[in-house]
Amino acid sequence: MNCETFLDHYFLYNRDSSLPLGVKFHLARCERCRNIIAKMQAAEVLQREVLERPFDTGNRLLQATMAAVYQHKRPHQSIAAAQEKEATLLPWLTAGVLLIIGFILLPFSDSGKLWLTQFGDSFCIPFALLCALSITFYAAVFFAKNLVFFSEKFMLSDGIIARHSKPLAGSCI
Repeated sequence: MNCETFLDHYFLYNRDSSLPLGVKFHLARCERCRNIIAKMQAAEVLQREVLERPFDTGNRLLQATMAAVYQHKRPHQSIAAAQEKEATLLPWLTAGVLLIIGFILLPFSDSGKLWLTQFGDSFCIPFALLCALSITFYAAVFFAKNLVFFSEKFMLSDGIIARHSKPLAGSCI
């Protein structure tokens, strides 16, 4: 019997069952196979000791595990990437403020006065609806494009919106 055949036969039998005579004879005769089996049995014993050893269930282990889970869910970002992400909100906010200021100042401009004199009161309602729909559409696009930013910045906890940077108990006091 060669070593490969021996190992195939050896792995087929349970540890508690008796080995056939040919397998026992090869094991007694081949030093290489005895070393392989001895190393495997030592590895089994070591693994059993590791699995049976009680582990530390203290607060430190829980904190380390939760930190690892949180870091796994949230990819690492460099400081420059975080600053770049926050810098992308500036053009959106600037455009929104300019849109609102434009709608406020338009009726007082020369064009707004001309339209007001030409159309009278029928200019006010369509203009107000145009302003409201434009700002609503702008806000919907703004929140849709920056949804990832807002979901990372705020978390929904028990129906209360809380910031990641402040603990919930500390903000209630």
